[in-house]
Amino acid sequence: MKLDKQNIGVEENISIKEKIGFSLGDTASNLVWQTLMIFQLYFYTDIFGLPAAVVGTMFLITKIWDSINDPVMGLIADRTNTKWGKFRPFLLWLALPFALVGVLTFTTPDFSLTGKIIYAYVTYTLMMMVYTAINIPYSSLMGVVSASPSQRASFSQYRFMFAFTGGLLVQALTLPLVNSIGGDNTSVFSAELNTNQIVITEHGVGASKLVLNADIGEDDLLTKNVTVIVYKNDLKSEIDDTTDILYLEEGFGTHTLNPSTYFDETIFSKKLSVQVVNEAKGFQGVMIVFGIMSIIMFLTTFYTTKERVSPPKEQKTNIKNDFKDLFSNKPWLVLLVIGVISLAYVAIRYGSVMYYFKYYIEDESLVSSFLVSGTIVTIIAISFTEKLCNRFGKKKVVIACQLIAGTFTALFFFVDKSNITMIFALNIIVSLASGPPAPILFAMYTDTASYSEWKNNRRATGLIMSASTMAQKFGLTIGAALAGWILAFYGFKANTVQTTESAFGILLMVSLIPAAGSFLVAGIMSFYPLDNKTMDKIEGELESRRALAEKQ
Repeated sequence: MKLDKQNIGVEENISIKEKIGFSLGDTASNLVWQTLMIFQLYFYTDIFGLPAAVVGTMFLITKIWDSINDPVMGLIADRTNTKWGKFRPFLLWLALPFALVGVLTFTTPDFSLTGKIIYAYVTYTLMMMVYTAINIPYSSLMGVVSASPSQRASFSQYRFMFAFTGGLLVQALTLPLVNSIGGDNTSVFSAELNTNQIVITEHGVGASKLVLNADIGEDDLLTKNVTVIVYKNDLKSEIDDTTDILYLEEGFGTHTLNPSTYFDETIFSKKLSVQVVNEAKGFQGVMIVFGIMSIIMFLTTFYTTKERVSPPKEQKTNIKNDFKDLFSNKPWLVLLVIGVISLAYVAIRYGSVMYYFKYYIEDESLVSSFLVSGTIVTIIAISFTEKLCNRFGKKKVVIACQLIAGTFTALFFFVDKSNITMIFALNIIVSLASGPPAPILFAMYTDTASYSEWKNNRRATGLIMSASTMAQKFGLTIGAALAGWILAFYGFKANTVQTTESAFGILLMVSLIPAAGSFLVAGIMSFYPLDNKTMDKIEGELESRRALAEKQ
């Protein structure tokens, strides 16, 4: 791998086709990553059947191993030399394992509680390992596609537009696909509408959702989701008919349900229909769909992207020196801390969206539109990232966006839950401010690789970019663990009406807690030393060094 001679001393002309091909790799990553961030905690508590505190502890414990394999993967990638380059071949080798493990992570085996906990630990750990093995080389690839900081910033902008497009697909498709793939499944129970009663017959063990539909007009259809959880067949059921949710803690044989419990008399007099949705089967099917899509996208990235920058010729392989350079890289250390905090508060906020609408707003049907509307605005905001950075500088843009996002996230705490319009409006503003920081932070990581080469005449792009993935996963893990513990602390119980205390805890998770994270990130970013002027100087000197090395 050599720096192209024709591009030395001039701005590289890289096609939009290559930038799009490269960016599809992050769409592929986010089909799994966003599913983990938004639905993993909910899947484990409400579908898989694990206590919230157990899930929170699992997220934290699995991070111990995960924190080790991130830099190890960076070292492996830096030392890989193939005809395809250092980083591209991992996309080819690991696309299929990435998809397969994603499916296993959202599979619900018929195990005891202990067996399910062990299964969750193993599959979640494997998911994080495979994500590391493919995403660190992918992230590192952005550091070698061009020697130009402006081109790398352009790649980053494209990358995150496509990354959030992946998130958009997850938000828009997951729940509808769960209902479609898991619909009319009778492996757990079946339900028939018989005169004024719904007759539910148990067939197996698992978790499914009963959906009642009331035709209230020519074009209007009112849907009420009724969750049914079945764990065992030999104990008496406990039913709370005063709520909108039928919660069956144990097996129930055959049970009759009066629809008037869930619909008032005027609606009850209309035409009703009933559907059973096996959410366990639905989520597994969703991951199969996303897995196939991710394989195609990773392979597209492999075939369309080129590596253009290599380490200095005189650089010798030395793990000790690589780590010494890494931990003396102040800009990298600042970004590492920011990355962990950013993903932690984002994980708490997004991980609580399902709970917020299901238990606090009491309208689960709003989840997809809430997430999708915010993500569309985020993608639009990302498209202006390059212009904002050129005018104000990366550092100032990140600080301003974090302050705006933090302020409007905090306002969620004060909005009445009946004011859906205001809730959506606040989310749009927060999403608008959240767009630019994501691509900017990753472009900053590539800048720290150049800074290390300039300062120490050594470039370990894979190791440096492993920080981005490590920060992502560590932040996600801390955020998810805190979310589980917060739910447990406030007395959360899956698939039942929440107490005032547990509802308050859920509200904190979408408002004041993530807002505090935004303000903290803005403060830490003030210590980041690489502004536009400094980077222009660094890249100019590196370009001269590379040109001289090519002549020798």
